[in-house]
Amino acid sequence: MLKFTFTPYDILFFGSGRPFNRGDVVDSVFPPFPHTFAGAITSKFKKFADINILKTVYGPFIQNDSKIYFPKPQNIYSKRKKMDLKKFFVVKPLKVNLNLFDPKNTNKPEKIETFPTYIGTENIEAFDGFISIEGLKKWLNDLEIDKNTILGYKDIFEKEPRVGISIDPTFYSIGSRDDALYRIEFLRLKEDFKLVFWAEFNFSNGLQNAGLEDYEKVYDFFNSTPRALKLGGEMKNIHYNVEQNDFKEYIIKNLEIEEKINLNKGNKIKLLFLTYGIFDFYDPSENIPVIEGFKMYSSCYGNYKIVALNSKNFGTKTKRAYPPGTVFWLESNNEESTINSISFFIKNNRHYYLGEPKGRQDFIGANLLLIKKGG
Repeated sequence: MLKFTFTPYDILFFGSGRPFNRGDVVDSVFPPFPHTFAGAITSKFKKFADINILKTVYGPFIQNDSKIYFPKPQNIYSKRKKMDLKKFFVVKPLKVNLNLFDPKNTNKPEKIETFPTYIGTENIEAFDGFISIEGLKKWLNDLEIDKNTILGYKDIFEKEPRVGISIDPTFYSIGSRDDALYRIEFLRLKEDFKLVFWAEFNFSNGLQNAGLEDYEKVYDFFNSTPRALKLGGEMKNIHYNVEQNDFKEYIIKNLEIEEKINLNKGNKIKLLFLTYGIFDFYDPSENIPVIEGFKMYSSCYGNYKIVALNSKNFGTKTKRAYPPGTVFWLESNNEESTINSISFFIKNNRHYYLGEPKGRQDFIGANLLLIKKGG
């Protein structure tokens, strides 16, 4: 597996699938989508475009100096209307009758048994941010979250507005009667901040014919100069460093967790989405995924994101996605089972199961999970 560390030369823009009209403000999505980075990496193999180069990918995440940060779990809250992030509160599924409201009278899905709840005197609210590997370890073990382990978006990047003009895509030039100005909110990473991304390559589908039969050869290929790629909606140049490094080994070692989790019926697990969660819902009334071998009894997530893909292999697709940091709480229905602590949700007909990606994937890198036994 290879780890890429990206350093932008300039501002960046990551578009979503949300449509906009003339005169609108187009805001960059953050964190970026995994398939955006996968596309940038595979662009290095232009003459091998029909090869299924990547097995799967992990990220992108944030690096500050040598410390790596991951999407903050959505059930970590801060004090309401406080600009400085100093104290944090973790909401958890709570099966008690509250006098304030009856969950049956809310719009929660019928399959969800309980809400994540905080009992205390403080007014709290959700916020966007990232958490260090040390903070993630505390979250997994139900310990108090230290302020030094959390970064808000304002700590990571600044927004820079620019003006754009629509063009005629047929000629890639101005001239259509629909020409119009719009404003783009670019992102500029602050000093010493980088983006990190792991890629696992598929050596059984043609890379050998290109003389790239192992990671040593692929590493040499990427480590040759110029170490630069084009990334994002405006195709900005970005510098990268590459090294041989295994994402799973890094996570398991630093979080001090087991690779395998053994479950019996009734055992509970909590899952953290490290990337966007993308599902197909076949029943319009169904807004939670059906997971083989489990029932979901609680969840915590922010606003849905719109994810788009435009690929010659997969066509144009637009999906709704759970944001990174989403937390699911599941209960096992199987008498005995074993799952990996780092896993993915994989589609199986109309259901999903925990496993490893196989074959070509349209939204590659989505549905990456960190799993811990216990509710």
